[in-house]
Amino acid sequence: MPNSKGFVVKSIKNGETSMIVSCYLEDIGLKSFIVKGIYGAKKPKFSKAHFFPLNFISINYSLSKPDRLSYIKEVKPVIIFNSIHSSIEKSTVIIFLSEILNSVFKEEGDKNQNLFNFLDKSIRWYDAQENCNNFHIKFLIDLTRHIGFYPNIMSQEDNFFNLESGSSSTIKPISKFIDFHDYELFKKLLGMKFEDLNYMAINKDSKLRLLNHIIDYYSLHLQMFKSPKSIDILSEIFK
Repeated sequence: MPNSKGFVVKSIKNGETSMIVSCYLEDIGLKSFIVKGIYGAKKPKFSKAHFFPLNFISINYSLSKPDRLSYIKEVKPVIIFNSIHSSIEKSTVIIFLSEILNSVFKEEGDKNQNLFNFLDKSIRWYDAQENCNNFHIKFLIDLTRHIGFYPNIMSQEDNFFNLESGSSSTIKPISKFIDFHDYELFKKLLGMKFEDLNYMAINKDSKLRLLNHIIDYYSLHLQMFKSPKSIDILSEIFK
């Protein structure tokens, strides 16, 4: 019976009593499981709280045929988070990021240790912060480093960032781009560590524009990417 650690990416109700859970596992990448009886009348074997978005869990599971879902036999938390599911702001961010990751893993779902380590480090860091309103933007920028389209700043003198090519430019691009004040903020975020985010103030309008630019960037570079439904709720939270 295989054992692995991983992050819950998505969980949906299946039928009257079951749940389908997608996890990004350290040893094999994205894998989906069926958890039976979790919504039943009897006390379930597992708590639904185990499968909150981006929970870090350890599981034992059964192997199944390629065309069938595997079963989770045992589950326990690797870490019990303090705030990402209890804070309204943080839980909204986590739901938003889990939607993004669900799209990402449809194309980039193979084992990737650097990506797994990035998820581990960044989510633990966010959980430990009292507040950080810029985390989701920095997370999405840094995530591109591990999935193949990290922004390429050709020169600090360039005035535009071409979202389609993924590179800066001296000439105004024909396609979608970032420019002026938003581009300066974008470059600062590229060179910044998570630990420095709380020292950077971004007003709500710039933050919303930056987020929309980054969503466009993902849409241009991932064929199966879907804009997350929770983006409107996220925008309301950070007004």
